[in-house]
Amino acid sequence: LAYGRSVHSAQLAHGDPLQGVYLAHGSPTGQYFLSTPHNTTVTAGHHARLACSVGNLAGTCQWTRDGMPLGRGRNLAGFSRYLMGGDREHVCDLTIEPVLPLDEGEYRCQVSGGDGVPAIASPPAALSVNSEPGQPYIVQAREEDMVEVKEGEEVELECQSGGMGRGGG
Repeated sequence: LAYGRSVHSAQLAHGDPLQGVYLAHGSPTGQYFLSTPHNTTVTAGHHARLACSVGNLAGTCQWTRDGMPLGRGRNLAGFSRYLMGGDREHVCDLTIEPVLPLDEGEYRCQVSGGDGVPAIASPPAALSVNSEPGQPYIVQAREEDMVEVKEGEEVELECQSGGMGRGGG
């Protein structure tokens, strides 16, 4: 980060200068992250909030999922369950409601540059989605809801119950 305004070299109490030590006064002059998203696990049907806030915001916030841009602005076109922003201009949080299994992925908050200020990108954060189990069923009776067994015959039945995986279903 670049710090501006006034920079003074430091000296020891007896007057000898400290080599390579400087005191910086003021605040960062470029944009920087105040908060970044963290790995998050949420149950399908609930909401998720990925944090992102920027100090000295000069550019425009944008989120990506698995490297693909989700868009700019508060309401992200094509992603009706996604909402970006917060109660203040420098807050770029991403809220997803309700979360679906297809929302799983790696998310990153990015801010474009502007007026000589470089663009910045957060470290990636994984969103994992847990799903409630589905209705259990006997595999061998899935088609007809019945399995015929003769008296004395030994049969092994397999029961399955799957949650909705990524992509639904």
